Amino acid sequence: MQLSAPTSSVVTADEISPYTEKSLNVTYAAPSVEETLDGAVAAADKLRDAGVEERVGVCLESLRRIHRRGQEFAAVTSHTTGQSLGMACSGSGTNALDRGLEAVAMAWAAMSRVPETVTWQQTFGKNPVTLRKRFRPRPVGTALVVACASFPAWNAYPAILANLATGNPVLVKPHPRSVLGTALAVQVIREVLADAGLPADAVQLVVDTVESPIAGDLAAHPATRIVDFTGSQNFGSWLERNSGDALVFTETAGVNTVILDSVHDLAATLRTLAGGLSLFSGQMCTSPQNIYILDGGVNTADGTVPRDEVVTALRAALDDLAAAPRRAAAVCGALQSDATLRSLDSLAATAGDTLVRRHTPYAHPDYPQARAVTPMLIRIDPRRGHQVPNGEQFGPVAYLIDCADRDAAVEHATASIRRHGAISSYLYCTDDSAIDAIADAYADAGASLSANLVSSMPMQYAAAYSDYHVTGLNPAGNATLTDESFVAGRFRMVQDRRQIEE
Repeated sequence: MQLSAPTSSVVTADEISPYTEKSLNVTYAAPSVEETLDGAVAAADKLRDAGVEERVGVCLESLRRIHRRGQEFAAVTSHTTGQSLGMACSGSGTNALDRGLEAVAMAWAAMSRVPETVTWQQTFGKNPVTLRKRFRPRPVGTALVVACASFPAWNAYPAILANLATGNPVLVKPHPRSVLGTALAVQVIREVLADAGLPADAVQLVVDTVESPIAGDLAAHPATRIVDFTGSQNFGSWLERNSGDALVFTETAGVNTVILDSVHDLAATLRTLAGGLSLFSGQMCTSPQNIYILDGGVNTADGTVPRDEVVTALRAALDDLAAAPRRAAAVCGALQSDATLRSLDSLAATAGDTLVRRHTPYAHPDYPQARAVTPMLIRIDPRRGHQVPNGEQFGPVAYLIDCADRDAAVEHATASIRRHGAISSYLYCTDDSAIDAIADAYADAGASLSANLVSSMPMQYAAAYSDYHVTGLNPAGNATLTDESFVAGRFRMVQDRRQIEE
């Protein structure tokens, strides 16, 4: 099926399965900037005139059809991102669809808040004046959605559907190494648009290559009025500076922190933490990275556990995971990019005596060639001159940071948030009053905080309709899934009024 405006240009995407190390060899149409934007303009009027209810209906039906093909989408996602099949079914399946539905609901609520018509009357002098006023939401214009390689659906679905529901034609630009899952979603949406009698080019797939990227040219074009981006801080900052008058929504990256102060059950806490470090091999924007362990150790119900013992126990929990390949496969998946593995190798080679645990390959039970590793641990003490990582270290690596006490950990962590950003922050503390004070400190730094997560729920989990994802108050991104600001700027209200003779 055609996935964009007509073009004679095609590319074979740079897609290699992280599990088989084989190229997917999928060829896609690759329209130019002008062809893509012309297609969006041609679709804009009919999409706008369809009205709110019809556009929302298209979004809901698209979500339903994608959900019905969940297993197919999960298999494709797994072999383009490296997610385990379970995560591809949930995090890039139902959870991502939930976030998409949430954005549609928010858009519907925002556009429905203003009545379509009102009758207004006021007396001027002795004469009453009656006006009939009509209010109509109008889209801002063509939207560009740029997805990331490792989690292409989580932020893309909300952005695509919020734009579509508010009447903006959407250009969907996946990462060149992770295209196929997004292409299938665009195919479904275009089919629903066509079934509704609307132009399919209201949603288009835009494919490029690593060597010849197109996102910057599209974002900087004056015809592009909205940009949604998930990916690196460098390109996110570039978009914010160079997208002209476009409205820019970003989720980039940050340094997610963990403070280990006191716990009820240390073994359960470390199992949870080991799972969090291992989940999708640390390739999630919510993955913990900097773990603060106090000089006095960790207080437990059975007494204080010295820091060295805590470090040893965490390493052992990761070793246990590596020794169980089928469980490791379900939790860790595979590394999306070979560049991540090379980065880990380089980091391990230069870590010296700070290396506590090397990233350890595990034997994937189904795919012997998989880029599959369990996390690296590096222990540092800034007081001894060890270098604290300057920003996010992508992939399965965590820094165990020695610090004097809880106050020092909070001060260091919140300073890191202000400088580098954070999307998720974690605390283990049994003192409720201390938790409240620390939550205040994190809020002042513009960060959300989760305390004492010890359960079968992954510590990174965020739920639609219940959790805000990204605050927009620190350098990790300016957009939040999903608050009113995520949808409100995508449309404006226009009015006309006429006087009614009495």
